[in-house]
Order: sequence, then structure tokens, then C-alpha cells
Amino acid sequence: MKSLRLVSAVAVSAFLFACSNGTGNPGSAEGDVSAVEKSDGAVAQSAKQPAPEAGEGATESEVLDEDVSSSSFEIPEPIRAYLDTAADTARHEPDSVGVWHFYDPRGTHDNPDFAYGKMTDPRDGNVYKTTTIGGQVWMAENLNYFDIEGASSSIKNDWCYWDKPENCESAGRLYTWNVAQRICPEGWRLPTKADWESLLREVGADSLNEILWKGSSKLKSVSGWENEGNGTDDFGFTALPAGMKFTTRTQDGFTYHGCSALMWASTEADGGAADTLAYHMYLDCSNDNAIVNTVRKINGLSVRCVKDE
Repeated sequence: MKSLRLVSAVAVSAFLFACSNGTGNPGSAEGDVSAVEKSDGAVAQSAKQPAPEAGEGATESEVLDEDVSSSSFEIPEPIRAYLDTAADTARHEPDSVGVWHFYDPRGTHDNPDFAYGKMTDPRDGNVYKTTTIGGQVWMAENLNYFDIEGASSSIKNDWCYWDKPENCESAGRLYTWNVAQRICPEGWRLPTKADWESLLREVGADSLNEILWKGSSKLKSVSGWENEGNGTDDFGFTALPAGMKFTTRTQDGFTYHGCSALMWASTEADGGAADTLAYHMYLDCSNDNAIVNTVRKINGLSVRCVKDE
């Protein structure tokens, strides 16, 4: 019960669920939460947990998925840093804080010194930059393909940030895990958890435990990150802080633009948690760490496709 994997899954899942419990109207700037505070610990306190509105009555445990509960686990450092954040109701407009702007033209934050490859999605003719890292060819941009297959569904499964189509043009689309599984073009696929771990090793990141990696700045874009969180983008991966679409039992909205990149893996969580949780790779503006851990499948995250071998 006290294995690091299970404890880590609880801690980081709690971090993402609790921090997404924002106030305000989904689809607007008021529904957005910025994560911009640095920490001296191994993992920065990278997100602020908004305080519930009066009468809302939501607690951290209530927004956790039924399969994830922190009630009886001893959470070790440095994972505890994710849960020790103070309540904060701060909101921001992208035009007034930080350096991330959705209206920035596509490619604004690319590495000007890197020779990108390219691929064309035959479904819509969209051309994406690519990069080869450790023998694998990766998309160097977030996928922006409209889910035609799911368009007729009454349940929305992909989004542009704040539900503004123009935001997909600069930062790609956000997909639930189920859609992400099938959304890459032919000849490309969603990366596995092992693919993300291999990528991190190739760029020189150090694994500190099963989920935490130190040294992610080589994957981040050279500009666009708040809190002086820009990277060096040595390998042309050009990760953008495109944020996420969150869903809890009582709320949904958009959060973390400008500060966090969250990208799906195809690998599901272990055991019974596989019904609701899958892996992702997470980068933050407040530190040089990467996280490879689980998050709820119903959230909307970015997609980077890797070429079939």
C-alpha cells in the first residue's frame, strides 16, 4: 500500500484535481488559474489551489476521483510539495501577466537555430514541424486536428482553450485520453509512458524516482513560459505551456496556460485505476522538473504524436 508508485499517483493526481477546482466561468479568463510561484524544493510548488466559493463546499478529497484517495497514505518528499500549496484565488489575463499570448502567430516560440523537419497530416493538410530524438521522430508542435469522428457526440471530447478556435491555431487542441488514443494521423501514434521516459533520458534528464525527472529545460520552448521558465529547446521539441481543460464532479474549465505543458501517453494506470486514469508528461514554468504520472482521462491535454517505427 505504501509503494512509491501508488503514493506518487495519489499525490500528483490530487495535485492536478485540487488545483483544477477553480472558480469563475469556464471558457473565460476568470475560469483560469495561473501557476507561477517558485520553490526551493526538488519539486516547485507549481500550482495554486483556488479557494472554493462560499456555499460551494468542495474539499480536496471531494474532487478526487473515486479510485484515488489520499486518506491513508504517507506521502514522501518531494511529492508532498504538490499538496502543500496555499489557497489562492488569483486570476490573470494572458495580455497582462507573463509572456504567453494565444494570439502569437504559430511558430513564434520556435527555436530559431534548430533545423526542424516537417510532416503533413493528409486528413486536413496541416503541416507540422518534427524533430528526431534518440532515433524517434516526434511532432515538434501540438496536434490541431478537429475530431470529426466524435463531432456528432453529445459529449464534448476536444477543445480549444477558452473555447476559442483561434487558440487552437497557436497552441494546438486539447483532447480527452479516449480521443487522444485515435487522433494521430496514419503512420503516427500516441507515445507510451516508456516513450516519454526514453525521450527524457535522451535529452539528459535524471530520474529521481519513478515519476520525477530533473532536467527538462531542453524540451521547453525558448520563449513563452511565465516565471522565467523558458527552456533552451536544444532538441527542437519546443514544448509550449498550452495548459489543460479540467473536469471535476462539480466544475470544469481551463487552467495553467503560460505555465504548464501536459501531454498524453497511451499507457493506462495500473489495476482498477485504469478505468479512470492514464499517464501523461508534465512540464512546469516554476522548475526544471518533468513528471510522468497519471491524470484523469476525462481531462483535456495536448497531444504530441510519434512516428511508427
